[in-house]
Amino acid sequence: MTARDLIGSGLHVIASGTVTMATATTTAVDFGDPNDINLATVTAEAPGLDYVHEDRVVVVLAAVSDGTTNTTSFSVQDADDSSGSIGTPATAITDGTLTGGTGSQYAVVGVRVQSDRPWLRVRATSDGADDTIVVGCVVLGVPRGL
Repeated sequence: MTARDLIGSGLHVIASGTVTMATATTTAVDFGDPNDINLATVTAEAPGLDYVHEDRVVVVLAAVSDGTTNTTSFSVQDADDSSGSIGTPATAITDGTLTGGTGSQYAVVGVRVQSDRPWLRVRATSDGADDTIVVGCVVLGVPRGL
């Protein structure tokens, strides 16, 4: 089996969503109901689709802007569970750059999943109201064996 076959069969989408910003704001990506991803609740529906304990988690973000005035940046948070809802979010442990910039931007980061913090929240920030920015996000699960 080739590496391409292994990756194609092992890589899976945990969740995907978008957010549109036209003002100075920080907004969470809408992954559906609930808006955040609970990796502890594996279901046949997103968010949380097909996550397997010990998968590596990769977040892919793309921001498309209709201008070059406003700065866009990204953040990934994790949180504990609070009776089935997201608890207190804090900055997740990631590798990669989320700082962003002006115009269209992208980021790809790995997230270290912590056993006591199964919730993930992905956010985008715009610093102004001159540009309209649409952010798309895909959260991928990568099996440990790949």
